[in-house]
Amino acid sequence: MALRRFIHIILNPAAGSRNRALLDAVAARLKAAGADVTIELTRAPGHATELARAAARSGKADVIVAAGGDGTINEVARGLLGQGVPLGILPLGTANVLAIEIGLPLKAENIASMLLGGPAELIGTGLVEGEIFLLMVGIGFDGEIVHGIDPKLKRFWGKGAFIWSGLKTWVRGPGHEISLAVDGREKQAAWVIVTNARHYAGPFVLAQKAKITEPGLTLFLFRKKSRLAFAVYLAALGLGLVERLRSVEVMPARVIEFRAPKGLAVEVDGDERGFLPQRIEQGTQFLRMVVPG
Repeated sequence: MALRRFIHIILNPAAGSRNRALLDAVAARLKAAGADVTIELTRAPGHATELARAAARSGKADVIVAAGGDGTINEVARGLLGQGVPLGILPLGTANVLAIEIGLPLKAENIASMLLGGPAELIGTGLVEGEIFLLMVGIGFDGEIVHGIDPKLKRFWGKGAFIWSGLKTWVRGPGHEISLAVDGREKQAAWVIVTNARHYAGPFVLAQKAKITEPGLTLFLFRKKSRLAFAVYLAALGLGLVERLRSVEVMPARVIEFRAPKGLAVEVDGDERGFLPQRIEQGTQFLRMVVPG
């Protein structure tokens, strides 16, 4: 396809300050290729959605780029759902799971090349309380980890902040009595992940057969509550073997109603997203996203 000319970047300034060199290098390459580059800064949680929706409705952008982590990408995607202009990503976050999912190296030349001329493909989505997610929802263990992260520590320590919060959550007791209904079937679990993608928490493979370009959610029910069991779960995640564990139930799901315990933490695409009870379901709309050629 022809090179895109008008590129609108929505930047999370916190992520941009951590990865200024990559941001500047990508912008320089885009401009050198003749692109007209606009950069808008977010000011608060949710602001990226407003900026993306306004940029799409203006009709001027050939691609609207989320520059930040997976949470920022989620916000921009919410503003583009149902719009004609595609989503692009400039990964500046801690885990950058979506970049790994689509096979995008974190190099300026690869990112700029994709934004300028990469194909725009349809990707599947999920819904949490009516709002889309692209990657995953975690209920319990990882929800508490994300809710427990100190923002200042995250800015200065990156992944270390997740590890520290994870250790504290594990020591406190990682398992819970989670009650849910999966397409009308009653289930119990100690930890739950709902994923729309193959990767989780970075380069780790959770759902071997999942593809973000195909619709469908995969539900993981971790049944054992002990610290030892969770240590096994995390080791299996690192080895890509979670689906082989007998204490983990894996199934496709369309509608999941989480009922208890009320007040249990939820994370969506690596950001806080409230507490139980919540409803998760397969999205009915696709999103256009620019991917590597």
